[in-house]
Amino acid sequence: MTQNAKMCGTDVASYVAEGPGLSAYVLDDGTVYRTYVTTARGLEPAMPFYALLDRTTQGRNESADEPLWIRRHDEY
Repeated sequence: MTQNAKMCGTDVASYVAEGPGLSAYVLDDGTVYRTYVTTARGLEPAMPFYALLDRTTQGRNESADEPLWIRRHDEY
């Protein structure tokens, strides 16, 4: 995560804060409980384009020393 934040030109806290997440809640007798939360790679089932990229010749084209292909919203 530190490496990803550095490649995006930010610190880890900002990098993590801007990422997507998925939460599930339940209402039980007037109280709301968060029953599930996931981020990062845990979201892949909700993002079908990853499965499509994985089947291409270069896949996601991810490597340890190349910048990430996914950019933060202000870097398009």
